[in-house]
Amino acid sequence: MNEKLKQFYQKIHDPKNNIPNYISIIIREPKKELIDFKIKKEPSNILKLIAHDSDQKGWYPHSVHIPLKNLGLDYSAKKKNILNLLSEPSLITSDKATKEYVEDLLRKYIEILPEKKKHFFRTKRFKKKKDMQMGMKMKSF
Repeated sequence: MNEKLKQFYQKIHDPKNNIPNYISIIIREPKKELIDFKIKKEPSNILKLIAHDSDQKGWYPHSVHIPLKNLGLDYSAKKKNILNLLSEPSLITSDKATKEYVEDLLRKYIEILPEKKKHFFRTKRFKKKKDMQMGMKMKSF
């Protein structure tokens, strides 16, 4: 299955990695092995990849792929410029649907961080911790 995922990434990014058509935001990596994935087309040509892991039940969001032209950038844009737009979606003026989608991503996954590869990013996910109460609780009558 990793071969299919590599082929998908080659289609949306230039094979020489000089001119990527999309930026990729990886939400969650598979724990063991990726069995299958589906591509959903969101508004403004945004692609959402949902995956099925061998270790998990059901489908989970794997990554989101946003066209660079939706962010108002050309294909030679640097990672700093893209990260500024992704961390502050109010600066995105070229496409309203992309702006709303990035705002929604930030609400769900808190922060977008850079990856080592060019035009690849990842999200920072937090799990909500339960409040642990110390001491004794008074019984109510």
